[in-house]
Amino acid sequence: MSAEIMEKANELAAAIAESPELADMREKEKEMNQNPEAVVIINEFREKQQQVYDIQMRGEEIDDNDKQDIAAIESKMNSNPAIRSYIEASEKFENLLRSVNLIVSKAIAGEQGCGCGPNGMADCGPECGTECGSGCGCS
Repeated sequence: MSAEIMEKANELAAAIAESPELADMREKEKEMNQNPEAVVIINEFREKQQQVYDIQMRGEEIDDNDKQDIAAIESKMNSNPAIRSYIEASEKFENLLRSVNLIVSKAIAGEQGCGCGPNGMADCGPECGTECGSGCGCS
């Protein structure tokens, strides 16, 4: 492997690890985990998620009661400010990672990266979408 590539990869990893997006996500996760109501909702979600997984692994269909339970839990999650803040921060971090991946993928393919700005799609507003070509001058 090229030592230069590995060095750049380590620099990229360090930059991502020090990014405000990751710091914010970790802070929001900590706040969520310290919120008793949020913890109860998250545990309820995980239990239902495991139940649904078990049903699917048996090759069975998810019934309407399970679907209603899932919708109710999702509603609780969206209504809880700590959970909602964590989800929003997590989405911002995921968008950063997608932007980095897109830039690397396009470079490997010999294409130019996203034209949104010097930070790629990270400079785009919510109107840009999640892929180049979806707005704000990306192509």
